[in-house]
Amino acid sequence: MAKARGILALVLATAIWGGVYVVSRVVLEVIPPVPLVDLRLLLTLLALLPFYRREGGRPSLADYGLALLSGTLGFALSLVAQFYGTYWSSAHIGSLVTASSPAFIALLALPVLGERLRAGQVVAMLLALLGALVVMAPLGGGGASPRGVLMLVLAAVTWAVYTVVNRKLARRRSLWFVSFTTTLFAFLALLAPSLSAVHLPWSQFGAWLYLGIAYIGFISTAVAMYLWNYGFTQMPAATAGLFLFVQPIVGTVLGVGLLGERLTPWLAPGALLIAGGVWLALRGVPQEVPGAAQGEA
Repeated sequence: MAKARGILALVLATAIWGGVYVVSRVVLEVIPPVPLVDLRLLLTLLALLPFYRREGGRPSLADYGLALLSGTLGFALSLVAQFYGTYWSSAHIGSLVTASSPAFIALLALPVLGERLRAGQVVAMLLALLGALVVMAPLGGGGASPRGVLMLVLAAVTWAVYTVVNRKLARRRSLWFVSFTTTLFAFLALLAPSLSAVHLPWSQFGAWLYLGIAYIGFISTAVAMYLWNYGFTQMPAATAGLFLFVQPIVGTVLGVGLLGERLTPWLAPGALLIAGGVWLALRGVPQEVPGAAQGEA
């Protein structure tokens, strides 16, 4: 039953994230990427605060150290890279390239979570990177750009850092602690460069923009992040990472249907290479999950 709930949580989280690429494409036309990320994190903190205040026990300095690493190098950098990559490319390309994260998650899970490195998993990462380069190839046709896809690859790598470090931290602290503290450190890391957003004409923005911000901040971050962290406590890291492929399906359907984005022939071979990398990364991964999280139901 717990594994079934984990699967459902991962599917819901990645489906929500598939939609955020389309919403962010619209909101980014008005609000710059870094202030939008920090606003997203602030809304998430407000949503998580009531639950975090119930946290019991005394976290150690090591716990806060892992949360700092995850929040800054993983969460903050990943969100900024994702928004810039989406802004410089398109919603469907953004969701596709960042779906290469499972290969990086599998690789990082080896040293961080104590699994043994396999040669096939090195090949997996190279295939995923090659898939991103193939997607980038038709620069004029699909709305992709070198800097956009490179930022999306960076988002995929740093998201793997966030996911694996959180899995390690969730073995000894609750998911509320993990979600709140990593978000807090990410928010503080981006606060200074985000203050310029104070001068934006907020009173002139329409309701559609505020609805988009609410979706990005509350639904796609607070809700989806908790679902993602929970799902990762229910199965091996590399196996759970496979669910990120729900994301490009939703992102592509919404990008084409709502934004009128045009697909190119390069997307199919790029997606197949990324899928091949993920498949190699998942081969031979044990199904039992060592070290259940405190927040696990």
